Amino acid sequence: MGFLKKDSDFSSGEHYSVVSAECYFQGTLSMQGSLRVEGTLEGNVDNARHVIVGPEGKIKGDVSAKIVVCSGVIEGNVCAEMVELLASARLQGDIRAHKMMVEEGGRIDGRCVIGATEEEPAETAAPEGTEE
Repeated sequence: MGFLKKDSDFSSGEHYSVVSAECYFQGTLSMQGSLRVEGTLEGNVDNARHVIVGPEGKIKGDVSAKIVVCSGVIEGNVCAEMVELLASARLQGDIRAHKMMVEEGGRIDGRCVIGATEEEPAETAAPEGTEE
């Protein structure tokens, strides 16, 4: 069961930009709408609402979106409120998200920070045994 139901992908009236199976796109996409990748996108995706990577889709770059659903390949870091990796997904990079779901078979090669997306404060204390 996916976070985005099959029936709601295109019938909701929301506009999607599509990189179709025959397409190869190179460059940065900065958008406030949604993106579906069925082909290959080489570059970063910034500020998207939804990013859906289909089973044959591939993104080589960092992804920043509200929701990321992947059943293909992402080679780059992902920052989102919700990340869903389906059984056929491969993600090579770090994930920073409020929530994450990984179906059995989904693979991650990287660090995951789930929960608060704020950086932890750096320690300001001097190491033990030293005084200034």
